[in-house]
Amino acid sequence: MTVDMDTLHLRLERALTAWLPWQRWYGSKGRPPEGASIVRTTAFGDSLRTGGARGVLLLLRVTFADGGPPEYYQVPVGMRAVLAPELEPYVIAGVDDLFVYEAVGDSALVGALLGLTGASAAPAVPATGSSRPLGVEQTHTSVVVDERYLLKIFRRISTGTNPDVELLRALGSTANPHVTELRGAVEGELDGEPVTYATVQDYLPEATDGFTAACAAAAGAAAATGEAPGAGVLRGAFVREARAMGEAVARVHADLARRLGTVPTGAAEIAALRRDLTTDLDVAARRVAALRPLRPAVRAAYERLAALTSGPPAQRVHGDLHLGQLLRSSADWILVDFEGAPGVSLAERRALHSPLSDIAGMLRSFDYAARCAGAPDTGHWTARCADAFCDGYARVSGLDPREHALLLRACVLARAVHEVVYEHDHRPERISLPLAAVAELVRHGHLNSGNQAW
Repeated sequence: MTVDMDTLHLRLERALTAWLPWQRWYGSKGRPPEGASIVRTTAFGDSLRTGGARGVLLLLRVTFADGGPPEYYQVPVGMRAVLAPELEPYVIAGVDDLFVYEAVGDSALVGALLGLTGASAAPAVPATGSSRPLGVEQTHTSVVVDERYLLKIFRRISTGTNPDVELLRALGSTANPHVTELRGAVEGELDGEPVTYATVQDYLPEATDGFTAACAAAAGAAAATGEAPGAGVLRGAFVREARAMGEAVARVHADLARRLGTVPTGAAEIAALRRDLTTDLDVAARRVAALRPLRPAVRAAYERLAALTSGPPAQRVHGDLHLGQLLRSSADWILVDFEGAPGVSLAERRALHSPLSDIAGMLRSFDYAARCAGAPDTGHWTARCADAFCDGYARVSGLDPREHALLLRACVLARAVHEVVYEHDHRPERISLPLAAVAELVRHGHLNSGNQAW
């Protein structure tokens, strides 16, 4: 396969500029790129070994007409003269006699890309025979390899080691049973700083994610008005699982604290948190008009933090914890996706935070699952799950989140505000769910009709 790379780059840059805003993982929704330029290419497969396909990992520098700072994105592409029908959904552009497409849909190129992770150092990881994109992520792309391994390709690239690598390495050294093993990573440099491009981990093919399980349980709880057969069992079983989730999160937090340290949280730190939350709220309200009527009440809730002089020690945390980030394996609950919240700078994601921020994400997630299941009258179920989770966390850690009710409530509210912005940008049809939660939190101090102390 021969191609003039200069011509390919120019044509592909124009095509990528138009293609990027339509991708789920594109971070700057509402800011169409002015231009996307290819700043680095890495070959990862030759046509002789990959059935006529050539793979190139593209690093793009994206600029914006509003003059804001540029962003970097990663796109692994394949190039073929003849395209199989199953690859048609992945096409980005045609250049002369070549089809240029996303390589994540091409098993031959996924195998070549896997080789860049250094996973060959782990004897259990094969070159690969089959692969399939999961197709459910927002900020990265995951590809299942041989139904045994998960190749995670980060899309928006920031300088600094990705927390998903950093935290899994730290937890791996503790043999924590609530994470999967990190098998390898693609790492390099950008502007003289380390960057993470991809990872490969063990895949749990039989695992069920916590959000799917919670939605099923919440729907069962809603159907139990006339006590449908089996609904009570499903409801009670999930409350027990919520307690086990709390225990798993506590063990992960404990190991992160031991390996990466903690710092005290005093009045100055709480004052800084209050300012940060207020700033984030103002930014969110400027972005989402529907939040503006609620802004005064949310600000007032944050101002109540001024009464606090201490809180739980800050430490490294998951950073974007919710039910979808927990998988139920045959043995226990497993935490995944440690890269942190989308849209937050890498420096902020790598900073120390209160463990209550992760707990708040879980408490919000129980409520969100009930609302997504079409069960708005399951406040009692939501409250039972939240209490069970806190019970499990307290039993393992010795820290009962409910004893820090004021701070926990502020974190839960901040999480709901973040969800409003996220849904506005990615799933506008769901924005009413977190908006209703924000309104209930500022009106009652808790969610639904439960009687949570938080």
